[in-house]
Amino acid sequence: MPDDNPPPDYEMFESFQKALGRESSHCEACGNVVDGNDIGDFNILLLDDNVFTVENHVVLCRDCEERDDWKEAVRKKRAAEQQSPTSLRGKLRNLPDSIRDYVTDPTARFLFARRLGVLTVLLVGVLLLIPLVAAVVGALFVSPDTGMQWFDQAITTITAVSNTPLNTLAWIFTGLFGLIYFAHITERERNDPTGWAGEWNPPKWYALAVYSTIGLYGAVMLILVAFESAPVGRRFGARIFWLVGSLGIAYQIKDALRLDLVRMVWKPRRELWEFPTRYGFVLALTAFAVGPPASLPTFTTPLLAALTPTVSTAYITVRLPHDRVFRDKCIAAQDRLLELLRIRDNDDN
Repeated sequence: MPDDNPPPDYEMFESFQKALGRESSHCEACGNVVDGNDIGDFNILLLDDNVFTVENHVVLCRDCEERDDWKEAVRKKRAAEQQSPTSLRGKLRNLPDSIRDYVTDPTARFLFARRLGVLTVLLVGVLLLIPLVAAVVGALFVSPDTGMQWFDQAITTITAVSNTPLNTLAWIFTGLFGLIYFAHITERERNDPTGWAGEWNPPKWYALAVYSTIGLYGAVMLILVAFESAPVGRRFGARIFWLVGSLGIAYQIKDALRLDLVRMVWKPRRELWEFPTRYGFVLALTAFAVGPPASLPTFTTPLLAALTPTVSTAYITVRLPHDRVFRDKCIAAQDRLLELLRIRDNDDN
């Protein structure tokens, strides 16, 4: 008979937090959001009896907890989330299921992309409906001629918007993207306060430090070129350094934050670090592609490029005093250096 008692090293609270972070505080059976801060709104049960791994913990809302088929629903969902086939034929065969998962899966894997897509569709739909709504309102409440006039005016306005310079449109969409992304990561902060990381994940800030150094070097060179303190020929190489470093930072910052939180190295506010590093990368890309906003000087572009590596460097600098392992290594290195200096002084005497 299997032992139904958890192992001695089982940490129930930590396992619950990791399960909530893995699912972004969504019920695995129905997909509804649960309040990750209120235990009365959800429960976490074991998918397979007497298996106390984090992966075996299932986040369930109170309604699905009472369902007889919740295990089947969870297994079906997890099977659908498995990696899609790598061959072209397999991907084509799996395409309908991938599209259905993209549209219906409420967890964080597709949450932001779906929100951005819905907003884009809504904006286009509103623009297309404005002339029709203007015509109907004018005809019903004023006169048919007024309705036609409003219709023509709306068409003229939309045409003027469509002729807006590419630079202006790009910065408008970049600003909308920033608003949506900030709202998204703020919600993730509320529903997923600690994040999730595997037990044997190596420290992520090591890679983040390397990317920060590369990106900061590229950004500084771009600033020097902009202020004519470095040859213009170095601009291309500086952009390559900046792109590699900033792309690595944008990819790595989230994992670094989650790992620091789950290992309780320190407790940063995720949106205050994740947003400027990732959105700063988007701002710089927009500036490189279409130039800075019309009202700003050209050297704004290299200054925007410096945002991502600067924030990443600040993150590493702020977290180091909280890192016990790093602090112990520094103390050991200092003691070793003092010992070497003492030995040299004795030899000189």
